Amino acid sequence: MNVAVPIWKRAVASRIDKILLEAPAKLVEKTIRKKIWPDKEVKHYYLPTIVSIAGEAYFLLNRDGQTIGDKIVGIKVVSQDGRPLTLEQVMKRTLYKDVVYPATLGLPLLRALQQMKSNKDLELPHDEFAHTKLISAK
Repeated sequence: MNVAVPIWKRAVASRIDKILLEAPAKLVEKTIRKKIWPDKEVKHYYLPTIVSIAGEAYFLLNRDGQTIGDKIVGIKVVSQDGRPLTLEQVMKRTLYKDVVYPATLGLPLLRALQQMKSNKDLELPHDEFAHTKLISAK
């Protein structure tokens, strides 16, 4: 059974995960950079992206397809064919969200969101690419 997950649930879960995974990573990176390059201002945050990718991968693979944000709002990521999520699927999905969307200014996401207005069962590009889908966990 494929029940459409409201876009607001996706957005809330994503925001929760970003806060929980990136905030500590930014603090750690700032501290590390100050010790290594004390005279240079810290401008780029690569560690938060890496921590976010690793954290999401960990939770999706080891916590029944749910990040902390997903669990709070009651959704989960599953494989389209019903099998357990694979590392390849999780990495494709996560890298698409954290690398492709920013690199393309989110254009694939914006197009998909426009199409979702008429087709509630439509999956977002990162789910199509990874052959995953979101379902209600409650």
